Amino acid sequence: MDAKSLILLDLKETRRRFIKAASCIPDRFIHWQPDAAALSVGQMVRHVLEHDYYWYMILTEQRLPTEEEMAPMQDRPYTSMQDEVERSEVHHARFLSYVESLDVRTFETVLIRWPHRPIERCLGDALERKSYHDAVHTGQLLQYMRMLQISRPDIWD
Repeated sequence: MDAKSLILLDLKETRRRFIKAASCIPDRFIHWQPDAAALSVGQMVRHVLEHDYYWYMILTEQRLPTEEEMAPMQDRPYTSMQDEVERSEVHHARFLSYVESLDVRTFETVLIRWPHRPIERCLGDALERKSYHDAVHTGQLLQYMRMLQISRPDIWD
């Protein structure tokens, strides 16, 4: 398997496992948060799912989305996990399509600069950080589920 295939597999698997965890949380807990400084369940789910849009903008336009561009996603109420997943699918598909279009040689030659932080990474490294981001939040969701005393899915299938 080449680097692009591995990165795509990683991106798809971290997303699948995140959704598997999120889908097991009853919607009545969507506003639950472990403390006042933490993200609620719904906020964390939306954060991870809309991250595809952020990353697409960073990778293709070297910028973050504007507040106006984000408003349709951020201003809507939290209703259900299924709604969050369905609304994000278009962004996830576009992000994966972009990654699929890349020439694997650019993974080491294209430098990605984060517009909001003093970070620069090669494209391949940046894409792996996206997977890591989603995986970290999957672990957080599983911890939330433990605190809520609800069954956790086996994400290691």
